[in-house]
Amino acid sequence: MADKVRDILIAAVRAGRHGFPPEAPLAQAIADGNRELTLDQLQFDSLAWMEFCISVELQSGQELTPVDIEGMHYMFQIEEWIRARA
Repeated sequence: MADKVRDILIAAVRAGRHGFPPEAPLAQAIADGNRELTLDQLQFDSLAWMEFCISVELQSGQELTPVDIEGMHYMFQIEEWIRARA
């Protein structure tokens, strides 16, 4: 069974890429919960981060903002943030 939070993150990355899905290795790293996947690897600009956050909020009901992400460096930190509020 797929992990709902990780599915949310994959969809949010897609939103941040203006509807383009993440490459297979990136999607797999997110699906696997790879703790070494850095946010810098996404190469998002401020608009992409806003789209990412909106997607997370629409899917989870949790208001994630770019300010919340500022102190984070890894994708697993966003995953843990979502799980803590679920």
